[in-house]
Amino acid sequence: MKKIIFSIFAFFICASQLSAQYSKYRGMGGVQNLVNADNKPYHFGFILGLNSMDFNVTNEGSAVVDEEGNVWFADQADMSAGFTVGIVSDLRLFEYLNLRFTPALLFGDRTMTFADKDGKKADKTSTVKSSIIEFPILLKFRGQRSGNYRPYLIGGGSVTWDLARDKEEVIMLKRNDFGIEFGVGCDFYLPYFKLAPEFKMYLGLGDVLERNRPEILSENDLKYTNAISRLTSRLFMLSFNFE
Repeated sequence: MKKIIFSIFAFFICASQLSAQYSKYRGMGGVQNLVNADNKPYHFGFILGLNSMDFNVTNEGSAVVDEEGNVWFADQADMSAGFTVGIVSDLRLFEYLNLRFTPALLFGDRTMTFADKDGKKADKTSTVKSSIIEFPILLKFRGQRSGNYRPYLIGGGSVTWDLARDKEEVIMLKRNDFGIEFGVGCDFYLPYFKLAPEFKMYLGLGDVLERNRPEILSENDLKYTNAISRLTSRLFMLSFNFE
């Protein structure tokens, strides 16, 4: 994860330097594209990007012992990349503040592993596949435009709806969640549209673990759900907004 975050910030720094060099090359002060783009009361666009899904796991610890006398602990394996697609609705409030509604569909998965207190891993793992629709309402705090780029911060709240739930897995998530979302990005003004690379984090506030599992016939499989005290969701999103 440290390498991912470092790569993202390095990308923004390099992109800013290239934009500055481009403006310098075109002449003193740069030739500005889309000079009236930020004065529009509202505009729309679309989102393409990548995501990585994560869990914050709180284990029950010694409070839960299975029928064989073992205490089990859950953890997430390495994160994998997923795909994001969405739309942008942007309302200009003030010179440096916009209100945005950016619903998106995120595809991804998370793999849970289990081990006992001695570190011996269980034979069974659980791959939680998700197709999440998120509905974020965000405030976009824009900096001063310089040439053909303009950095910004973004933050707000979001609710999510998970369309993919596999009842055959020993770990299953609730359909609904809610949380906070924040990030950083930069608008690049091209001749015909704005391109905005953006990195955001979603931190879920609700416990997403589904505990009502009447479809699980084996009591032995319930130990994996019972091993977890609280399970919250985290999403890392690198998106490219075309506006």
